[in-house]
Amino acid sequence: MPVQKKKLGEILVSAGLITEEQLNEALEEQEESGERLGKILKSLGYIQGIELAAALSTQLNIPYVSLSDYNLSEELAEIIPEDVARERRLIPIEELEDQVVIAVADPLNVAAMDEIKMMVGKAVEPVIAAEEEIKNAMGDIYGSADQISGVIEDMTEDDVDIVSDQGPAIGEDIEQQVNEKPVIKLVNMILLEAIKNRASDIHLEPFEHRFVVRIRIDGVLQELNPPPKELQAAVISRVKVMADLDIAETRLPQDGRIRLQLSGQVLDFRVSTIPTVFGESVVLRLLSQDDIDLDTDVLGFIPEVEERFQQIIERPNGIVLVTGPTGCGKTTTLYAGLNHINNPEDKIITMEDPVEYELPGLIQCQVNEDVGFTFASGLRSILRQDPDICLVGEIRDVETAEIAVQASLTGHLVMSTTHTNEAAGAITRLVDMGVQPFLLTSTIQAIVAQRLVRLICEECREEYEPDPDNLRQLGKDPAEWSEHTFTRGTGCENCGDTGFRGRTGIFELLEMSKDVSALVNERASADQIFQQAFDEGMIPMREDGWQKVVDGQTTVEEVLRVAPVESGVSLDMSAEDFDEEFAQYL
Repeated sequence: MPVQKKKLGEILVSAGLITEEQLNEALEEQEESGERLGKILKSLGYIQGIELAAALSTQLNIPYVSLSDYNLSEELAEIIPEDVARERRLIPIEELEDQVVIAVADPLNVAAMDEIKMMVGKAVEPVIAAEEEIKNAMGDIYGSADQISGVIEDMTEDDVDIVSDQGPAIGEDIEQQVNEKPVIKLVNMILLEAIKNRASDIHLEPFEHRFVVRIRIDGVLQELNPPPKELQAAVISRVKVMADLDIAETRLPQDGRIRLQLSGQVLDFRVSTIPTVFGESVVLRLLSQDDIDLDTDVLGFIPEVEERFQQIIERPNGIVLVTGPTGCGKTTTLYAGLNHINNPEDKIITMEDPVEYELPGLIQCQVNEDVGFTFASGLRSILRQDPDICLVGEIRDVETAEIAVQASLTGHLVMSTTHTNEAAGAITRLVDMGVQPFLLTSTIQAIVAQRLVRLICEECREEYEPDPDNLRQLGKDPAEWSEHTFTRGTGCENCGDTGFRGRTGIFELLEMSKDVSALVNERASADQIFQQAFDEGMIPMREDGWQKVVDGQTTVEEVLRVAPVESGVSLDMSAEDFDEEFAQYL
């Protein structure tokens, strides 16, 4: 009777690498996502790549090797095309007379082994190696990311005209193009630099005597080593080719999209161009499909506000708005909300411009104003698709607002965004658009206003005393907070010498209570609505930010940098009052 193959989870538990609880957690996630168990355990941080490779070796009875024991060469690697090796995560480590030994990260990919066998014309002997070792070996053999300054040194004016050549097909791996033509190489290096530094945006900016490249990290722009001014047109044209834009049209704004794959990770770039007096300015917004956590508990809500937000979006009808300036995380909050209520019993349809993240179970539609498919017309159409929940990317005009109101009145939950400084301002903005106040009070359930503050880097955290004037701007008496320990980052390699790494949200949640509704019907000002909501217990953004300062997550200066003054004008909370009000959250 054949011996039954031992399961991977059992091997890892037996080896003491994971616990039963960790295995059960991973199995539950596997049931939902369908991903392989090893990949899930790695993503959860429970095992390393080497441990996974060794366990797979035991399970499948395939030899495990360490690539450091082999003499890898470019000549040997050439028997398999670089693009195939990178896509399949494998590398040849030995060629014999009748077979080739291939180190693989995924030994269960039988199709890849068959493909390599046909390619080399010999038998293929797979061995298992850690994925990280394979990637490092590829970097040594094929070449990895250079510094932009190094790329520029190899370039001359003669290289400018090469952008007229067609670039690689969208979807190819950036890294495989590193050693190709110089302008292509330079653009790829800018993209890689942005990805490695967790940038959200790339700015290519033409000035009279300079061509500036800046990337936005944690909400703040940082300048990279700039390319020569002579390469401005070539670099911008290259980006436009990748985004499938008209490179001959330089007098009108254009919008496009680039989709790339980097080491198995899908990356989308929204591309926007606009003509300026010194050439076209280009902004690329990075949208990672694989690196987002759409849970409400990671957004930065304090527990009480998160619970109320979840209760509100679980209601069967009404309007929930998220407001704030561009780039403050509104879309992420909406998606986290949809992810919380997404279930097979409800039909969810979205109308977006553009579709930034793809969520399973949602019908997602892309606005196309060139053919008349606007937010208003799209929302009107999707209401005939029998939805339970609708997401409208933005309420820009009275027509969209009125259709959203009608949708909520007929039993739909509508989620959308507006651009105002604070929650109360969203109401007055809609009234100014022409929406009748009584319709707003009948439909709006709540408005969330938000900003993003940078988190103090854990590697270079130190104590400091904030400027007393800054404390006063937050409505705090410096004398009452003199005994509190405040922290900040000094700057290190981990955070790029900024003192910050990562961001979290600060929020205010305004609910449409009876008294707030009365003020809206009276067409009261945003300040009056804010004051009423505050009197009813709304925690303003600045106070939410102050709580994160006290908790050691961010700094006073950072809260002042992003939080609107309107959210703090009515506050003058002492240390004693603060402790009593927020002790349950700290």
